[in-house]
Amino acid sequence: MGRVVSQSCSTDVKGSHQRPATVRDVVAVADGMRPEDVAEVKAQSGSSPRETMLHCFFNSRPCMAMVSRHGNVVGAWGVIPEGTRAGRIWMLGCQAMLDDHGDRRAFLKESKLQLRKLHADYPVLFNVVDARNVVHVRWLKYMGFTFIRKHPNWGPESRLFYEFVRI
Repeated sequence: MGRVVSQSCSTDVKGSHQRPATVRDVVAVADGMRPEDVAEVKAQSGSSPRETMLHCFFNSRPCMAMVSRHGNVVGAWGVIPEGTRAGRIWMLGCQAMLDDHGDRRAFLKESKLQLRKLHADYPVLFNVVDARNVVHVRWLKYMGFTFIRKHPNWGPESRLFYEFVRI
C-alpha cells in the first residue's frame, strides 16, 4: 500500500461544497485539525486525530468532505451506523472552516439540507460532544439536536461530555 500524503487541508476543487471524502481528505483534516477538535478526540477516545479520522472514514456511511470556495478541504463529517435505524453522527474540521464568513454561511446552509437527507436513512442520529468545544455545541443547537444527558467523567481524560440526539 502506498504512503498517504497530507494535503494540509487542501485540494484543487473550486467552490464551497460537500462531496464524498477520500482517504487523502480525512488525513488532511487530521493533520490540520482545530485544536479544540484535537482536544475533543483525545478526551473522548485517547486516539490521535489520524487514527480517529481513518476510523470514521472506514466506518461511516456516508463520509463527506467539506470543501471551501477556495478549494481547500476544511472538514469532514459522517454517520457510523448503529443498528438499522440509528447512526452516530460526527464532524471534525480545520480552523479555515470558521475563518471565511462566506464558507461558514454556505456550510451552515448545506448542513441543514444534508441533515434532512440523513434522516431518510437514519431516523435517529446521536453522539456525545466535549463540553469545552463551544463551536460544536453551538452548531448542534443550531441543527436542532437535543442535549439529553451530561456525562461528567467521559473517556480516558474523564471530561464533561454532553450526549445529544435528533429524531
